[in-house]
Amino acid sequence: MKPLEIHIRDKVIFARVKVMHRSIGSSDYTLYDKNGVSIYIFRNTMGNWEHAYGKLADDVREACLDALILRFDRNCTEMFYYKGERQVVDISFAAGGSSWHVLVNRYHKGSIKLSDMTMELAYSEHNRCEALTCERIEKYFRWIREGKIKGG
Repeated sequence: MKPLEIHIRDKVIFARVKVMHRSIGSSDYTLYDKNGVSIYIFRNTMGNWEHAYGKLADDVREACLDALILRFDRNCTEMFYYKGERQVVDISFAAGGSSWHVLVNRYHKGSIKLSDMTMELAYSEHNRCEALTCERIEKYFRWIREGKIKGG
């Protein structure tokens, strides 16, 4: 498996990673140093990522979590930081419909709908989210049009 690329303190470091599926919806991700010694374990349980084992500085821990989410979280359309907090955006097509659900940190924030008449995309906000700016929504529209976000 290709090494995990971790961006930290204006540097890029690489760590070997081994994935162990524990049960449905739960996996452990073990990071190894260059000598093959297991040093850190991270866990993903039903989309909730956590640091489970190994002592790490806060910024290194968060950088490792970022790298793991970007590489292994299938529900991550985009990840960014807003006011110092990680925002994981999941945009998925509603089966049998003509809209995409927009979730931020696993909470439903709105939907993107394709108009049958004009073939234009429109965003309907269901729960206020300051992090979802007009520019971000426009980017998601572009990604849908380009096929980067799958849909009907």
